[in-house]
Amino acid sequence: MALNKSSLLIRDYENIRQILRDIYIFGCFSRDDFIEKKGISGRKYDKEQQRISSYLPEGFIQKRRVDKKVQLYCSYNIMDGGSNHLAETYRNKSFTALDIMSFFFVQQLLNENEEMTAAEILDALPANNDSVVFTKDNLRVKLDELVEKGFVRIRKKGRNILYSLAEDIWQGFSDDELLDICLFLEFLKNVSPIEMPYYFLHEKLILYLSAERGRSVAEKDIFHFKHNHLFNSLDNDILLEILRAMKADHILEVILYGNEKGVKAIPIEIIHDSIYGRQYLYCFDIERAHPTVIRLDRISKALDLRELTKDEKNKKTSLAGYSDSCWCTSGADDNLSEIVVEFRFDEQNEKYILGRIQAEGHGGAIKRLDEGLYEYRIKLRDPDEMIPWIRSFGERAKVISSEKKTEEKIAVEWKKALAKYDSL
Repeated sequence: MALNKSSLLIRDYENIRQILRDIYIFGCFSRDDFIEKKGISGRKYDKEQQRISSYLPEGFIQKRRVDKKVQLYCSYNIMDGGSNHLAETYRNKSFTALDIMSFFFVQQLLNENEEMTAAEILDALPANNDSVVFTKDNLRVKLDELVEKGFVRIRKKGRNILYSLAEDIWQGFSDDELLDICLFLEFLKNVSPIEMPYYFLHEKLILYLSAERGRSVAEKDIFHFKHNHLFNSLDNDILLEILRAMKADHILEVILYGNEKGVKAIPIEIIHDSIYGRQYLYCFDIERAHPTVIRLDRISKALDLRELTKDEKNKKTSLAGYSDSCWCTSGADDNLSEIVVEFRFDEQNEKYILGRIQAEGHGGAIKRLDEGLYEYRIKLRDPDEMIPWIRSFGERAKVISSEKKTEEKIAVEWKKALAKYDSL
């Protein structure tokens, strides 16, 4: 039996967010795990899984059998840096036949007529349609959406509102300038924490160049990045609401997965971990009267409540700059601890080591002591967060001193590793 295409529309992205995230990031959950641990019924899981697969390329989601359970995971080429398949699922969320038909019908009518009123548009729309019945009310809503998104503009004439197509914003650009913009977006869509707006703009500009200018973009997907965390696409709508509240100086109610009661908080800063891809909200918990850090992928909703009072604005200002003294997302301790790391490497053949320290060292002080010997100093809230970064240099890095005894913790971890590989 053939599936009804409308049954695969993503009407509520929240229904698939957790399933898609767990498959893409972890890849170790079976159908039974989702039913038992996450409270999702088997029937709902099957429907959502079918819906997800319809928007992803064939072979993107793979299966493997582990202990009589089938686990789902994503298989993709790390060199396919420009193809954000998760953004495609988000692009297709929450639309109906009415949305699609009004989008094309209205713009087609306005392309044929310079200006039209809502009543004139309604009269000109197809009278007979099996899928959609246009009414004065639902058309008015769709017209408002087209105006808000910039496709249509309005002009008041007496008591009437006239609708017309928005101007072509690319008209004043030459073909070469548009191709340069495409190249810039190709880079930006992979390095910006909110990558979907750039991704969508890039795709639309490619279509525009093809349809309006007859030009193709040869430089598509030429940038590849070591740390390209496409799963952040799943949290872009949450991140956008937080950024809006931060800009407007508003209080948010942050609701976490599995919790009915939200956290009323003053949003202060977004922290983006470029290595592991995690994103965090640093905020002030009003009820607990204490700063806290919340991972964005644990937030199900971010609700705008109200504007900050004068005292709350002062509190927000006093807590700004939190991440300046963090390696990642340390606790809200105001006390800073200094750590000194010694780097030894061959300056002739390993110049990249110094480049890494300068690029990844969070602004720490670097001093050359001798040929191939450098001293690195920095004060942080929690130097222990540096341990994975220090270990990544292998024998070239050695912690000389730390007020929190970070060198002792590294030594213990190396001893535990050696114990597991006693053949070494």
